Amino acid sequence: MEEKRVLTDSQRTLELYHLQGSDHAATMLIGYLPKEKVLIEADVYTPGPANAPTGPPTKENMNLYGNIQGLKLDVQQIMPIHGRLVTIADLRRLIGR
Repeated sequence: MEEKRVLTDSQRTLELYHLQGSDHAATMLIGYLPKEKVLIEADVYTPGPANAPTGPPTKENMNLYGNIQGLKLDVQQIMPIHGRLVTIADLRRLIGR
């Protein structure tokens, strides 16, 4: 896949991006629903239960945020494949931004 691919139908647009700089896998992708302002990702940010203490941020957490900023995505919510739906503020809080 190139750096970006866009899939559309009559109701929704899904943008797929190569996740740059990930140590998890060289082929990692993130999805973005621009109308809904939702980022879809797997394995690079797995939020725990609501109101539970968090551990320190990982390199993958920081890298995900850097990719969001670099791509200039207007993310309001993050939908992890492993975990609960959270806001971008939750990720920012975790990484100290």
